[in-house]
Amino acid sequence: MMQPCQIRFLWPLIGVIMVCCGHAFAQNAPSKASPFEQMRWVNGQPEVYVQSKWYKPVAINGVDVQEILDFCNRQWPGLKEKRFGEDLVEAMKRMGHKVPVNVDLALIRLSDQANVTLKMVAMTNENRNWIRDARNGNLRGRQPRAPAVQKPASRLSKEMALADILEFQSKLNDQFAYLNLRGIDLEAELNEVRWRIKKRGITPAELAEQLNTVLAKFGDGHAGVFSRMAERPAKYPPFLLQDAEGGVVAFRPDRRGFLDEDRPYILAIDGVSIDDWLDQVRPNITHGSPQLIRARGLRALRDIDLLRFRRIGKGSDTLTCTLASGPDDTQPVEVEVPLVRMRPTYGPWPRRTSGIIDDNIGYLRIEQMSDRVPMAIRKSMEEFRDTDGLIVDVRGNGGGTRTGLITLAGYLLGPDEGAWVGNVAKYRLSNEFEDDHLEARYMYHKSDLQWTKSQRQVINAFAETFEPEWDPGEGFSEWHYLVLDRTGDEGEYFYDKPVIILSDANCFSATDIFLGALADRPRITLLGKASGGGSARSQGFVLGNSWAEVRCASMASFRPDGRTYDGRGIEVDIEVESGVRDCLVDGGDQVLDAAIERLRTSSP
Repeated sequence: MMQPCQIRFLWPLIGVIMVCCGHAFAQNAPSKASPFEQMRWVNGQPEVYVQSKWYKPVAINGVDVQEILDFCNRQWPGLKEKRFGEDLVEAMKRMGHKVPVNVDLALIRLSDQANVTLKMVAMTNENRNWIRDARNGNLRGRQPRAPAVQKPASRLSKEMALADILEFQSKLNDQFAYLNLRGIDLEAELNEVRWRIKKRGITPAELAEQLNTVLAKFGDGHAGVFSRMAERPAKYPPFLLQDAEGGVVAFRPDRRGFLDEDRPYILAIDGVSIDDWLDQVRPNITHGSPQLIRARGLRALRDIDLLRFRRIGKGSDTLTCTLASGPDDTQPVEVEVPLVRMRPTYGPWPRRTSGIIDDNIGYLRIEQMSDRVPMAIRKSMEEFRDTDGLIVDVRGNGGGTRTGLITLAGYLLGPDEGAWVGNVAKYRLSNEFEDDHLEARYMYHKSDLQWTKSQRQVINAFAETFEPEWDPGEGFSEWHYLVLDRTGDEGEYFYDKPVIILSDANCFSATDIFLGALADRPRITLLGKASGGGSARSQGFVLGNSWAEVRCASMASFRPDGRTYDGRGIEVDIEVESGVRDCLVDGGDQVLDAAIERLRTSSP
């Protein structure tokens, strides 16, 4: 059994593992959260109550409040007050801003008009619910709450830990959509955690690590448990890892060369094979698709010094790397590599920009699913109007919003082709979720008034034959649908040439929806590697004593053919592996080359 000191040094690894292809959920605020404990409106402007005082809000994490208000007014006409108070996180995300779990607030204190900055104010679901209930007149005599505690105790008593475990169990039972997906017995799993807690208690980080190991078994790619008390590693390897042509290559973080130019492949670290290291991190990675587990595992090896401490009880200032010219090299060499103080980062990849390539092929690069994508798509599609084929590159895209999919789909419908259903889902019925819980995913039940007559006919016909591979059971909403259709934009046209979409294991979340909705459509081919697999309407809560942040799926999401995304991903039509040098600047792109060649041979 792992010793407490080993858990303490392992925990920073968990924070790395929980990076969901660009979704660093451990730093994200819950989807329904606010930093304000109360809110009132005076002449159309908000006044907010924070840490026992009333203020006029000026900026949230550097984003001007007036800009947020103007956006809410444009996005939801007539609902500015409701949306700013109850959907602040969603509004800021749609504006293209990340919202961390703690934010800095620029304020004007109403008592004396002094400018005030409050650092690291917690974004909580409780705050948001208070504001919602106040608007709806449901406070039932409650008094203003005390300011939120900024961090938990350094050690939890056994009673405090058991209370958090009970809260964890209760909220998962109420909110977790994939609770019954894998047949995991949550009660039995948590009893194992309870049994391991000694009389002297447990640290918040240790408890979060153990709860994360339990949650990982359910297969929700968005899920995890994070502790704000986690220690951070001080030393890192001076390289990144990536699969390529039958092995793993080690390359410099600036992507301008390999760790060893003559021996790009890495076979082992400190005499332990890469696969054995991956086996060591696997229990704390979501038990999702094989490609998701491997991709996240390779990224987690940036914390190799902590893994090494767990394995042998000590760290070091260097690593011994076994390098080879190829995965089957019979004469590899061992190289002593010094660790560095700065954590290496992958960053967006590939870094190619959209444009016309190889004479007359359109190349549309979408590196993140943000609400800025539709404008970029429309600009590029106007340029690509007369091209002979189109390549859409979403490799490495960890998700975001669905607006890019909705926009591109409008160009891919032929004159004799109708709308289609791209995603089907149900959400958990919980008091924490409102009736419009899937509105941010552009999903509505079949009787919703927003559907046109033809769209409703498409939904009704689809619903007659739809069979999910897993029945979510009771306690869920009715089915909701994402329908893809022409958008009616004046610049939209039918792109009638072949389209190839490039995918890899780092595609996740909204990018899974993008790929799944366009797979099997006329004229479209998916090429590269299967995506990671995840669709969740992720939401979160914070445990009362440890302040561990929990993220989990609130919706059960399905592809049109009834299969789930989580645990599988979206398979490609043509599998092409990355070349050895494809991870380097100016190193080539074997996957893109294969797509170009296919368009060349398919063109008239």
